[in-house]
Amino acid sequence: MLTNSPEQSEVVDRQIKRLSGLRFKWLAFPSDLERRFEKETAHRRSRRLWFEALLAILLFDFFLIADHYGPHEQFRRAFVIRLLIVTPICLLIHASLLRMPNRLWRESSLATGVCLAGLAQLYLELNRSRVASAYVQMTVLAVILFANIVMRLRLPYAIATSFVMLCGDAVFLWKDHMLKTEDKIFGVGMVVGATALTLVANYNACREERLSYLLHLRGELLVADLNRLNAQLLRKSESDALTGLANRRSFDTQYAELWRAALTTAGPLSVVIVDVDYFKRLNDRYGHLYGDEVLKRIASLLQQALRVKDDYAARFGGEEFIILLPRTPESAAIQVAERLRKMVELAGFPAIDPAQGPYDLSIRATVSCGVACAYPTVRDTPEQLLEAADKALYQAKAEGRNRVCCAPGNEAADLTRPI
Repeated sequence: MLTNSPEQSEVVDRQIKRLSGLRFKWLAFPSDLERRFEKETAHRRSRRLWFEALLAILLFDFFLIADHYGPHEQFRRAFVIRLLIVTPICLLIHASLLRMPNRLWRESSLATGVCLAGLAQLYLELNRSRVASAYVQMTVLAVILFANIVMRLRLPYAIATSFVMLCGDAVFLWKDHMLKTEDKIFGVGMVVGATALTLVANYNACREERLSYLLHLRGELLVADLNRLNAQLLRKSESDALTGLANRRSFDTQYAELWRAALTTAGPLSVVIVDVDYFKRLNDRYGHLYGDEVLKRIASLLQQALRVKDDYAARFGGEEFIILLPRTPESAAIQVAERLRKMVELAGFPAIDPAQGPYDLSIRATVSCGVACAYPTVRDTPEQLLEAADKALYQAKAEGRNRVCCAPGNEAADLTRPI
């Protein structure tokens, strides 16, 4: 299926260029684009053809009034052919349009109905009178005009319909004994010339329809590309280039929204501030590039430590990270922080290039975590919760690092045991 992508924009541009020239070009698109064109235009086309087909059926039966003034046998024959044979078939075709049939059925059934009505009219007028034989040429023209210009059957079906009607007219003139030879030649020439003109008009109308669709589709693709690029820019502006986590700007926006939500529901909101222990010493020993690898490893572990999609992690600055846990009480926040601490302790030290020398066992990539939880009220401010988590982090640092501490006044003050 055709998707909104740069490659498809190129396909659309090529088709616009191909159909914009003056030379004859086959109207069909490449298969994927043709399916999309049919899918997006079928409903409107079926509704339009439904209305036009109903009008044609009414006009076809309207000629019963003229038949009424003719011989009784002629009227009875017209009544049977018009109302009992042609009209029911055309009404079945007409009703099928409401079911949104595929293109093959829609176009072929309409072409069949048009030809059936036109040939029936030729049959009814055969050898009726000189005037009727002359006017029947106008009937053939009217049928071809209706199929090619009014209904605008797809070009292959318009050609087939025109061919059938021309053959029917040729048979009519061959069997007719009312018109002179020169009248028949004039009639054939008029019908053939009008048919050629209507087919050219049909081709141009179908080409303009497709060009209009392509221009509209190109506009949609351009808008989709613009939205996609804007989304990418937004993601880049809200993410940290090194770790891929949300950056401080994104955190500020998310924190404000979660605070308002907690204030509305009177539910808990927990914060965990994470800081890498002895990060400067690690940078000095192994270099800043290795320090970046440590930060990326911890960011990856941090995302694994989260529980549900609503949990939110961001790089707070430098070697600090922060976790927001909406609708999470303090005990659950402590579990998240402790799980992260253990994961970093076990896997936060990426492999070291042997060229950098042996491992320094006194330097390990560990983290300290400060946890704070609040049930916000109108008297509280978002800064108070962050300050509480920051104080808990300082407490963890002061007590030896590689541990989880809670804000003063919380249920737990220190957790270093595994979960």
